[in-house]
Amino acid sequence: MNENQKYQIILQGIASNNISETCKTYGISRTIYYRWYRAYKQNGMDGLASKERKPVMPNKVDRKTEKYILEYIVKHPEDGPKRIHYELEEEGIDVSDSGIYNVLKRKELNRREQREAYAKQQREKKRQVKGSLEISKDKHIQKPVDFKMKNPEHAHPGYLCLQGIFYMGHFPNIGKVYQYVIYDVYSGLAIVKLYQRKKAIHVMEFMQVKIIPLMRTFHFSIENLVTSKNLEFCTNWTRGKHVYTDFLQKNNIQHISLLLEDQEIFHPLHTFCSLLASDFYEHVLRDGSVESFDQLEIQINEYVKFYNYSKGIPDGPNQGKTPSEVVLESINQEEPLPLWLYTRRDNVEK
Repeated sequence: MNENQKYQIILQGIASNNISETCKTYGISRTIYYRWYRAYKQNGMDGLASKERKPVMPNKVDRKTEKYILEYIVKHPEDGPKRIHYELEEEGIDVSDSGIYNVLKRKELNRREQREAYAKQQREKKRQVKGSLEISKDKHIQKPVDFKMKNPEHAHPGYLCLQGIFYMGHFPNIGKVYQYVIYDVYSGLAIVKLYQRKKAIHVMEFMQVKIIPLMRTFHFSIENLVTSKNLEFCTNWTRGKHVYTDFLQKNNIQHISLLLEDQEIFHPLHTFCSLLASDFYEHVLRDGSVESFDQLEIQINEYVKFYNYSKGIPDGPNQGKTPSEVVLESINQEEPLPLWLYTRRDNVEK
């Protein structure tokens, strides 16, 4: 089944509150249903997309080993597959000479003159890159990021934030729903905005309308913002510039784009989205009270406010505190905060 079919089955199971009957209707097991359900909670519609199974090929060389082979060729283009095999074996890299030959043939480097031309080209590229970095002294150079915040100086709100866009599906009476999220890893503070399309211009609007005003309210800044390599956040063109990256640089925010496969780094963001799916979207789908996109946005804004200002953190060093309290404590806030923040907190406690 494709992702849309899986999504409709999940919706029916939630709406009917009878998973067994839903599974019986569609001829699937409860195990499969909950596997789809968990994938949807973590990654939205992307989690339901079918993963293409590639056939295992004999002498298949993985990308990392292929990189070692190409790097070796740049240094020693005169060597053939057998010599490369022996040299890499000495360095602890296990790859057969036939596997090496297949890589060279696929890259059109199986002849010595081809390898020599390739080596010359790669060396020239390396010199050009090095020269451009030396000339462009004002170029933004990324600083290494302490993703686990092991250094106590990095363990504070704003040091590391994660941003993502999640397609939540096609909702009855509403249409497509895309969830734009920014999540602060240290405090758990989260900002959410819904759109009905996935576009770079919405990413900019989200930052200007939601994120920057909240940063001013809490008197803290984002130092490192991690996103995927999707075109909404960055460009895949080596010499190109993305309007969002430029915007972040002007606001002194370092932008790090990574592959979504790096689950460990994006795990806090996915955990928050999973919480939204179970605590918010499931209830909305079950009661059927939301009949428009505007109503859905109003309700999710209320839930996110409850999450940030009233819901205690379940575990970790900040256990029991709300995300907003963690942020305020970290900046030693002395100025009076907006009255609505205190009012919401008092009402929930009562």
